[in-house]
Amino acid sequence: MSKAPFQGLIKNRLSKEIGYRKSKRLVTKAIEKVNKIFLHKKKEYSLSWFLLPCQKFRTYSFTISEDTILQPKGNLGHKMWNLLKIQNSSSIIVGTDIPSLNIIAISIAFKKLKTSDIVIGPTYDGGFWLIGHSTKKKYLNPFNNIRWSTKNTLSDLIKNLKKMKLSYEFTHKLRDIDNKADYCENMQD
Repeated sequence: MSKAPFQGLIKNRLSKEIGYRKSKRLVTKAIEKVNKIFLHKKKEYSLSWFLLPCQKFRTYSFTISEDTILQPKGNLGHKMWNLLKIQNSSSIIVGTDIPSLNIIAISIAFKKLKTSDIVIGPTYDGGFWLIGHSTKKKYLNPFNNIRWSTKNTLSDLIKNLKKMKLSYEFTHKLRDIDNKADYCENMQD
């Protein structure tokens, strides 16, 4: 799930702190990494891009033009729910601001979906970098009343899942890049 790396769309808060070019480079590299991870696992997983806007663009080594789905208007929860509810099989959504994204964490997420309704990849700042759902049972939108982009995001989601009696498990905790401090820490790694 990503915004196409166009000025004014991507990582606006981060772009204000570090500049658009660095922000674009971060997102483009992350999109490239997601594509490469799934490229090597084509037989196991299929990859679709949930983009805003839904249009062709080029990264360093490939062009995204197929398997794209337009993000609707609304908050992040509304966008994720609209994607998850149309899936016919277990699926995950990952962000494109996760520099240490890896196939092991993704594989574990899919394994956990065999026994749980939801799988979550937590971040160090109280949010999540991955959300996955199985299609074993029907349920309503679990993303209502979530305080997005705060330290409460994950705890709000867990509260909703418990109210809805949905089982959940966690995969690896990874760092996402939301601000200059995250960016600088990532550059040191």
